Amino acid sequence: MIRLGIVGLDTSHAGEFTKRFNHVGVEEEQWVDGAKVVAACAGESKIKSMEEIEAEAKIMAERFGVELVKRPEDMLGKIDAVLIESQEGSSHFTYAKPFIMKGMPTFVDKPFACSLAEAKAMSRLAVKKKAPLFSSSSLRYALEIQKLKASAAEVGSILGAEAYSPAPLHPANPGLFHYGIHAVETLYALMGPGCKSVWCVYDE
Repeated sequence: MIRLGIVGLDTSHAGEFTKRFNHVGVEEEQWVDGAKVVAACAGESKIKSMEEIEAEAKIMAERFGVELVKRPEDMLGKIDAVLIESQEGSSHFTYAKPFIMKGMPTFVDKPFACSLAEAKAMSRLAVKKKAPLFSSSSLRYALEIQKLKASAAEVGSILGAEAYSPAPLHPANPGLFHYGIHAVETLYALMGPGCKSVWCVYDE
């Protein structure tokens, strides 16, 4: 059994992932076998209040049986892999670094980072320490997208695509960092890598 730790409880993702790994509060068809969330660190947040975070921490401990720790590094020795779940992309490298330094498999939820410099630094450190590092929007794996990709023989090659998604703005994740990844991942899933240019039209 792979022991998982979670850093950041200011998002519903922390609880939703835990439900599926720990087989609590979801239908059996959604269970994920082979791993269990055993520890979590609430972290700090500019997006959610401490009252909201403390309420989530209480659920993690009392309903899901997860041990709560004060600092991310307090989970070292207790877990085999970590999920960085804080909504603030600017905190992700700081939270992930202790685990990457140990070569631990690390999942970083969206947004991966809020600057190219931090994204590159995190990736380079993972390569240096041989730590598996992954980040993705769930929409990349949406069944509708996978079905369309698998039906190329019927519908032909995909020559173009237009994707849209919710993209609320938040000062803690400037620009489209907060939710824009969902539409971007949809495009990459359909069109593949090799983006040559990006342009943005903004209307308040």
